[in-house]
Amino acid sequence: MKTMKKVAAIICMLLLLFSMTGCGKLQISREIAKVDGQVVTKAEYLYYLENVKEQMLSESGTQDSESFWNAEIDGKKASEAAKNKALEEMLRVEIACVKAAEKGLSVPESSLAQIRTMVKSTDAEQKAQVDALKEVTGLNDEQLIDLLTKTMLTSVYASDISANDPAALVPTKEEINAAYQQEYVHVKHILIGNTEESDGTATEVTTEEDPAAAAEAYQAAQKAKAEDVLKKAKAGANFDSLVKEYGEDPGMTNNPEGYTFTTGSMVAEFEDASFALAVGEISDLVETSYGWHIIKKYPLPTQGTDYDAAIESITANLSQDKYNAILDSYKSDLTIEIHQNVVDNIKVK
Repeated sequence: MKTMKKVAAIICMLLLLFSMTGCGKLQISREIAKVDGQVVTKAEYLYYLENVKEQMLSESGTQDSESFWNAEIDGKKASEAAKNKALEEMLRVEIACVKAAEKGLSVPESSLAQIRTMVKSTDAEQKAQVDALKEVTGLNDEQLIDLLTKTMLTSVYASDISANDPAALVPTKEEINAAYQQEYVHVKHILIGNTEESDGTATEVTTEEDPAAAAEAYQAAQKAKAEDVLKKAKAGANFDSLVKEYGEDPGMTNNPEGYTFTTGSMVAEFEDASFALAVGEISDLVETSYGWHIIKKYPLPTQGTDYDAAIESITANLSQDKYNAILDSYKSDLTIEIHQNVVDNIKVK
């Protein structure tokens, strides 16, 4: 009898280990949450976490991911903020799937075929991307296809909301304009580069010269020039004329009206200084890896390519916010269980 109990126990263990594999590989699908009885695995959560990490790093503009994840965002470590955001996105997908099922909605066969083709692609670049995602999450092909199908179903559900209540996901003009004024900035700047290559005047260094000393001397001269230009700008000299005479950013030649941008678009020092200015104000010297910047803030444009692009992006973001709010409103109606200990033990790096 004891032997039979051991055998039964081993069989149960093997069934757990092989659950949700679909390809014969030994995998453990650890539960991280349950939404209305539907199990969500740690592997699925890691998929959302990878997307959030990529988005946050892109928006920060940093190249040092290790220090970024240890830094604080609104009083919380960036790594914890990423995990919380990934958890929110995961729950919203699951909630959307529950609500879509209630309405009898499903992903079109053509979309399912596209998902399967993408995951099973033999194209070297596509395959490398899929393999990298599978490696970091632990998902196999079928699990990844199922997950992508769920994320696609959220779009189907959003489309159904729009069809039945066209105004539900459409932001008002007032909301769009308020976001534009708050989230965007328009500036021109004078860049004085910190390397000879940056201003297109690279010169050959003779073998007798110390390259480090030559670079240091060049930087000192450039900073002195930047300080002199700053004095002229602060004294009221025409800023456009100073840009043309001293500016070393080729982008200002291509964009004579300046840059209109939101957070995550520029290097952090440049971005922070731009948003801190009042319209018409000129910054002190702002040092970045490119050199020294003198920034002047201008009113936001009300027409043109930059304006159109900004409004399009804002409208999409606000529509997504409205959709998220609808999904979040269903949380109280559903049974949601979170294994916080599993989330807490995940390391962001």
